[in-house]
Amino acid sequence: MRIGGATLTTLKNEYGARLSTPSGLVVAVHPIGRGMTVPVSVRYIERSRSCGANSIRRPFAPAGQNSTRRGGAVKPPRAQVRAGDRHVPTPHVAGVATLPNGEYDAPERDLALRVALDALEAADCPAGALDGIYMPKPRPWTAQGLFSTLLTNLLGARPRRTVEVYTGGTSGGTAFRTAVADLRAGRAERALVLAVERTSTVETADYFGYVLSLFDREFAAPAGPSIPAVYAASARRYCHDRDVDRSTLAEVVVKNRANGAANPRGLFEESVTVEGVLDARPIAEPLGLYECPAPCDGAAALVLAADGDPPDGAVSVVGVGGRHAASHLLGPRDGPLYALPAVEGAVDAALTDAGIDAAADLDLLEPYAPFPHVEAALTEAVGLFDRGAGAAACARGATATDGAHPVSPSGGCLGRGHPAMVTPLLNYAAAVRQLRGTAPAPLQVPGARTALTTTEHGHVDGATAAVFRRGSA
Repeated sequence: MRIGGATLTTLKNEYGARLSTPSGLVVAVHPIGRGMTVPVSVRYIERSRSCGANSIRRPFAPAGQNSTRRGGAVKPPRAQVRAGDRHVPTPHVAGVATLPNGEYDAPERDLALRVALDALEAADCPAGALDGIYMPKPRPWTAQGLFSTLLTNLLGARPRRTVEVYTGGTSGGTAFRTAVADLRAGRAERALVLAVERTSTVETADYFGYVLSLFDREFAAPAGPSIPAVYAASARRYCHDRDVDRSTLAEVVVKNRANGAANPRGLFEESVTVEGVLDARPIAEPLGLYECPAPCDGAAALVLAADGDPPDGAVSVVGVGGRHAASHLLGPRDGPLYALPAVEGAVDAALTDAGIDAAADLDLLEPYAPFPHVEAALTEAVGLFDRGAGAAACARGATATDGAHPVSPSGGCLGRGHPAMVTPLLNYAAAVRQLRGTAPAPLQVPGARTALTTTEHGHVDGATAAVFRRGSA
């Protein structure tokens, strides 16, 4: 397994084996069934008391020993609770776990189990206490089918519901919103949301075949379009309409690559300069190598809980929203190619849900922005800056970690790496760590209490948004 350019030693098939790995990463091995083990990263565990004082604390007990729940009794099926019957609970993030973006030799199931067990341990929540498991459906080149079913079995979980969803890059956001809806409605009290991706296993020709299948098969796919080519067209139109120089847009890349280099979970160790961005190998005119996201392997998981009042200082999910434009990869039906009506609608819905007047009232933004003009246009669309002023605002430091409106302090898609199915959850994890005050020191936004995240798919055809808050309103 490769992490950050180094190779992990072979894991021993023994319970509790511990191995030294790059950068002090410690790996533990836990049993998942007869004759099987799974490596579990423990470096990035973050703890939060979440499942109640009487929760069973045997997250790694063999299958069959986690059937009891709080108070030691098996919980009967819960009747659906209507919002008018009682106070609608506010879900909070009980556990977070992510793997560093990179390239892994381990199969997707092992990566998924690593983050799932880490998140459960961080939440002090046994797998048998989960009411739901929610995840994006793995990409077509993933060999394992019925992925959530296998994962449920390996965890020894007995959820009332499992969900695998595919809506492109918003898949993780859609899974997350579904989990939040179930928690709010009383259909669940504890939910595991996770995602895993290995793009290192797919051949380039097969990947481009997959990409072509996303376009209109009758009228667009025969022309051989690519995702970077579509975004290149919208970048050119954005620069023309908004009178923005490419060198100004390059500042977005410079900022995000610097943030990503300071992020130990990111893909890159070095930052770039404006000159380096402009002189990089062309990918799709006018976009060069550094202006395009780097596909990579990754995995992330969050445990959400709504089984009582959130603990003091907990990070809660206070707003969610989603929207789809009348478009399919080639731009919205009404408006220029770079317009982001789906993002505007999703963010507006999430802010309304959270009772927040404007995005400018939030402390930071972790957007799903795979190209620099998308981040610039997105900051304009949500009202942080005037139309056409997003890139210039970045250039003067307004979106830096210590700026007026921090954007992508984790590095985002451009600086952190982009395992597309996992990116939404990486944004959630980054937001939660910011609000807990556990983000890497150079990237921590001082005093952050509220955060907005977004996801998107296609050419920003669909979008979701989520608002997180630390502590009480």
